[in-house]
Amino acid sequence: MSLIVQSWSPASIPALAALCGSIVGALGSSIGTWIAQRNRAQRELVAKKVFHREQLYSDFISETARAYADAVQHALHDPGRLIGSYALLSRVRLSSSLNVVESAQQVLDTIIDTYSKPNLTPEEFHALASERPDPLRDFSSICRHELESLWSRL
Repeated sequence: MSLIVQSWSPASIPALAALCGSIVGALGSSIGTWIAQRNRAQRELVAKKVFHREQLYSDFISETARAYADAVQHALHDPGRLIGSYALLSRVRLSSSLNVVESAQQVLDTIIDTYSKPNLTPEEFHALASERPDPLRDFSSICRHELESLWSRL
């Protein structure tokens, strides 16, 4: 111990303090940069998830709207017409909340139920549209709430 104390000159103490200050400053800067990059990466991931879900929900709405229009005008002679809708439902199940999945399933149940009813003329369809709510309205609303909750994480 006496060897260490004897070898220190009065000039070495400020030099040691400057060295420690540089190390602490560099470490603080590095940690700050790492935290900022991590937060940016998380924001980018959430933005990608939102974009992916917006596309998925949009595709589901387009496909099921076509299927519903077909169901109003035709009987279900070719179940292959629903493959696209069921494929999109399965994709929705992969990434969406239970509320969205249940709502999407209800849309498809409505389409299947509509296929089993008698075909409608354009006049009957117009009257039905004013009486009965849009089968995709609840789905769209639930999706909007889910997307808004994802955006709020940013």
